[in-house]
Amino acid sequence: MKSGFLIRNGFNLLFRKRVVFQFDQIPLSATHLSWKKRWNLVKIGLNRLFPIARTMGRPYMAHISPSNLCDLNCRICPSKDETTKARMLLPFETFRKFVDEAGDTLLYMILWSWGEPILNPELARMVRYATDRNILTVTSTNLNRLSDAQAMELIQSGLSALIIAVDGTKKESYLAQRRGGDFDRVLKNIRTLVAAKKTNGGAGPILNMRMVVSRENEEEVDEFRQLAMKLGVDMVSYKAFSTRQDGTADPEKDQQFAPKGDRFKWYRYTRGFETERNSGKYWCRFPWTKPTLFPDGEIISCEFDLHYQHPFGNINEQHFDKIWFSQKAEDFRHRFQANRDQFGFCKNCVYDYRTFDGCVLSAEFLNAAE
Repeated sequence: MKSGFLIRNGFNLLFRKRVVFQFDQIPLSATHLSWKKRWNLVKIGLNRLFPIARTMGRPYMAHISPSNLCDLNCRICPSKDETTKARMLLPFETFRKFVDEAGDTLLYMILWSWGEPILNPELARMVRYATDRNILTVTSTNLNRLSDAQAMELIQSGLSALIIAVDGTKKESYLAQRRGGDFDRVLKNIRTLVAAKKTNGGAGPILNMRMVVSRENEEEVDEFRQLAMKLGVDMVSYKAFSTRQDGTADPEKDQQFAPKGDRFKWYRYTRGFETERNSGKYWCRFPWTKPTLFPDGEIISCEFDLHYQHPFGNINEQHFDKIWFSQKAEDFRHRFQANRDQFGFCKNCVYDYRTFDGCVLSAEFLNAAE
């Protein structure tokens, strides 16, 4: 949230009770905002704009993991790492408690982290519960598992956007990224979702088919768009490939996986594949604006704190406000403000030294082929 964003949306916030923004280049519109949500957005905006160590308000977004389990075995993904915390499904009661205690200031939720959300049979119920409280929701899936009933349930749940990770136009390139997946089944499941949305009169989430661009699939970018058109999804997007998910930089991994073409690189590299640092560190304010909820109820400052090095508290044991405004959380923010490189999961953050904003290289709405 930059100053220009607040200026552009000031009138809408004050008089129209709405705010228009993007998440991963997906357009979202939060409407009928209560005075509490609008006033909190102004207060938390101070933490986004200025180096204030003390938190000024409650979060306006949340990162929630419905599942830290996955049915695939993708390379460099922490879901298969046995040291990653909370390798389980998020109970609905834990989710509901979080929403009941934190939801009255939230604009939107990101409903995924290090696992496959659709593995959680309560996912659509969670979305509906958030929707009923005027909270937008976005989730992401590898879509290897989907029944007709699940498809319609998701389409009718109130979900704002569904990102479908495909990562290739051929079985070989897909399996190089999504080990253990079934390319043909994923395409079939996409068609099932598209058909369910048509049956629902076109209402439902934005269906966003996504490619994570790496050395193994960068030649398929144009074909990927054509495949998305044929399948009938609403949107196509291309995400940068990053190897820094555990907060460490590994030149050997970058050399192996980073695309050859500059168009798709998240970072610029030296000849030794060290990351060039000309673009500077990311101005991160997540500890002030976006709690992450893991399936065991733990509240952490960032999803990359995979091993709970600095947890804030557990929602199953305390009220959210006691956690968010605790001395433990405030001490972390002060230390983070002074030097976030002292935290292992922050030292080589995926958002540092990027060549572009965000993590999505480009996105496009499609006029899907009939």
